[in-house]
Amino acid sequence: MFVYVSCTLLNYSCGTNFVTSPEHTLVGIHVAFAFGVHRYFGWRGVAIAGLASNIPDWDGLPMIFDMQRYESGHRVWGHNVMSIVLTSLVLGMTQRRFDWIGRVGRRVAARLPEATDGRRETEVTHGNIMMSVCVGISLFAQIIHLPCDMVVSGGKGLSDWAIQPWWPFSNTAAVYPLIPWGDIGPTVILMGGIIAIAKWRSHTSTFASLTLVALVGYLLLRGMTRGVLFV
Repeated sequence: MFVYVSCTLLNYSCGTNFVTSPEHTLVGIHVAFAFGVHRYFGWRGVAIAGLASNIPDWDGLPMIFDMQRYESGHRVWGHNVMSIVLTSLVLGMTQRRFDWIGRVGRRVAARLPEATDGRRETEVTHGNIMMSVCVGISLFAQIIHLPCDMVVSGGKGLSDWAIQPWWPFSNTAAVYPLIPWGDIGPTVILMGGIIAIAKWRSHTSTFASLTLVALVGYLLLRGMTRGVLFV
């Protein structure tokens, strides 16, 4: 199911200049696969990682009704340690209590039978995934979101957009723009990894790890070509 859903993100990614949501999701999924979350906690654990990877961007919601608030709050209100801890606790408690990820997954599988290959996935109920595990996965996935945003920033006619990880206790901001917004490279690498995982599922963790290594290598190379790295 995850491979199918992940592949559908490509249509959205290639049609936008700002592809952070699909890329954040794919990073979370690859990290979960690389660490074997799917083996220990089933597809729900991977779903938590993919979902949590996007939670810090809740501070972009003001864009809907007030651009000034969006510009002042995005990469601040949700992109900090305090928000990450609080939202991870909420995610862990609600998932353990209601198993809403499992409910959504079952509905998707019923409506989209092609999303599965007919094999029974590891069954992990909300009682088996303890709240501490859910919180831990969410914390890790959200923390990874911060450096991802730090290294993807700016571009032609666009200024760098720093994050404030210690807000509201400190206004210290950080940004290290290795690649500009709209760079298709990370999307291609991440989707290539998902396609490889779909073809060779017995080597899921290996391909996920190789994908992340390739991603980091690409970021470093682009940083060097832009004159950002080691400057």
